[in-house]
Amino acid sequence: MKLELKGIGKEFDQGNGKQVSVLKDVSFQIDGELIVGILGPSGCGKTTLLRIIAGLERPTSGEVLLDGEPIVKPSPRMGMIFQEHALLPWLSVIENVSLGLEMRGIPARQRQETATKYLELVGLQDCASSRSYELSGGMRQKAAVARALSLEPSLLLMDEPFSALDPQTRAQIQADILRIQEKTAKAIVLVTHSVEEALILSDELVILSSRPGSVKELIKVEIERPRDRMNPQFLEMRETVLAYLNGGKQ
Repeated sequence: MKLELKGIGKEFDQGNGKQVSVLKDVSFQIDGELIVGILGPSGCGKTTLLRIIAGLERPTSGEVLLDGEPIVKPSPRMGMIFQEHALLPWLSVIENVSLGLEMRGIPARQRQETATKYLELVGLQDCASSRSYELSGGMRQKAAVARALSLEPSLLLMDEPFSALDPQTRAQIQADILRIQEKTAKAIVLVTHSVEEALILSDELVILSSRPGSVKELIKVEIERPRDRMNPQFLEMRETVLAYLNGGKQ
C-alpha cells in the first residue's frame, strides 16, 4: 500500500467573496503498513486533510494517490473512524458492524461470519446482540473499529476516535489498536491532539504548521514497542515534538 499526497491545498469561501486558506502545499507519502500520526495546532486543517485523503472533500489544489490511483471520491479501500462512533441505536452491535457489508450486497451468512470475526478481534464477541446504548464509550469505539475493519480496507483513517475516553480506557484501546494493526497489517492514518498518543501508536509523525497547515516536519518514531511513556527516549522525543508544535525547531 502506497499513499501519496502531492501539493494538497484547500481554500474555503467565507461567504463574502473572500477565500480562507486552510491547507497549503501538503506533501508526504506512506509506504507500507505503517501507523502515521498527524499532529498540529488547533485549526490547522488536520481533519480537513483526513477528509481529503478519504475522498470526502476535494482539494483546491494537488492530488491524493492510493497505489498510483487518484482519490476523487470515497474508496472501498479506505475505512474511516470518526470522533463519534455513529452506531445506530436501534440495531444490535453485530448488525451495526455488518451494515456496510449489507450495503455492498454481501450475502447474510457471509456478513454474519465477517462481523463475528472482527467482533472477536476487538474483544466484543459477547456483546454481539447488545444495543449500542448498553455499551461503555470504549466498547462503542471498539465496535466502530470492528465495523471499519469488516469492510477489509487497505487503509484506516482515524479522526481523534479516542478523545472522549477516560485515560485508562484510552490507554487500553491504544494497546488494542496496536494488537489489531499487527494482526491485520493495515496502514493507519491517525489525527490526534495528543502528543503521547501519537508517540505510543505511530511509526511516523507528520507535524503541520498553524493555518494554513503545511508540513512542518516529518519524524520517524524509532522507539521499540511496547513503548513506555517514562522511557528517556520517549520523553526526549515528546519534548522535540512539543517544540515543533509550539513554534520552535524551524
